Amino acid sequence: MRKTHLILLLLVSTPAFTQNFGRTANGELALRAYQKCFPDKTGAVSFIENDWTITAGGETFFWAGGRLLPRSEKDKIDLYSPHPFWVYPEKPLSPDTYPPQYIEMLRSRGSEEARRDQKDSHRAFHGILYGGLERREIEALIVRIDFLGEKVAVHRDIAAAIKRVDGEIRKWEGAKTFIASIKSIGGYNWREIAGTQRMSYHSWGLAVDIQPKSLGGKAIYWQWERGRNNDWMLVPLESRWNPPDPVIKAFEKEGFIWGGKWPLYDNMHFEYRPELHEFIRLLAANPDKSDATIGSPSQDLHHIAPDFLLK
Repeated sequence: MRKTHLILLLLVSTPAFTQNFGRTANGELALRAYQKCFPDKTGAVSFIENDWTITAGGETFFWAGGRLLPRSEKDKIDLYSPHPFWVYPEKPLSPDTYPPQYIEMLRSRGSEEARRDQKDSHRAFHGILYGGLERREIEALIVRIDFLGEKVAVHRDIAAAIKRVDGEIRKWEGAKTFIASIKSIGGYNWREIAGTQRMSYHSWGLAVDIQPKSLGGKAIYWQWERGRNNDWMLVPLESRWNPPDPVIKAFEKEGFIWGGKWPLYDNMHFEYRPELHEFIRLLAANPDKSDATIGSPSQDLHHIAPDFLLK
C-alpha cells in the first residue's frame, strides 16, 4: 500500500489539479481490473489497433479514452463520455486544499446547464456485466433482501455482498445505535441521474442510499446544498453528515465505493465498483504505469462533474 499512497500523494498535489484535467485512467490496468473482477463475463485484454481492448459477450470493446466502445463505434469518441474510472482515495480530499481554478471548474460543471448537456456513456459493456440495458431485463434480476432492518431491492449479483456488509456492521459495538438512527435505505430505482440524461447506478440495483432520521444541520448531498449555498463545494468535511467509519469500511471491504469521497459529495450513497478497488491493487503492483492515471475523482473533471457517478 505504500506505493499506492505515494502515487496518490504525487497526484493530489496542487499542480496536479491544473495539469490532470481531462486525463483518463491507464487503459490496460483499468481493463485488467474489470477482467479480474468479472472473470465469468469478460475475456482477453489485448492491445489491438493502437488501443487496449477487452472481450465481453462475444464482442471486443476498445478503451477509447475510457469510453469502452464496441468495434463498430470505436472511432465515435465524440458521441460519448468516458466511464467514470479513477484511483479511489483512502480519505476524502479536504476542500481547503482546492485551488481557485478547481473551485470555479467545480462550480461550472455542477451547473444545471453543464449537467443537462453532458453526454452519456456507452452502455453496452455495462449491460453485459449486469444482464441488460432495458428496464424489464434488469427488473427480472432484482431481489429484495433484509439489510439493517429494512427490505432493500438490489441486483441479485450483489445480494450476497450486501448481506456480508450487514453482518460486518452488526459486529460493530455501535451497530444498534446506528441502525436505530436510519430513516430509510434506498436501493433499486429505475431513473436518470437528477438533472441529467444519464442513468443512475440505482437503475441497475447496484447502489444503496442510507438516509438518517436527522442530519444535525449538516450537508449530505452537494446538489441539495447547492440550492442554498453557492459555495457548496467548500463545505468542510466536518460539516457534512458521514456514516460511521465501520459502516464505510464494511461496504468498501465488499467492493463498494462511498460517495462521500467525491468532490461532488453524496454522503448517503454507496455503489458497487469492485474494479476501482482492484485498480488500486494493480497500480501498487505496476507503479511505472501510474503516470497515465488520474489520481482521484478530484483530479479529473471528466470523471467527477458530472461523470463521477452521482446517484
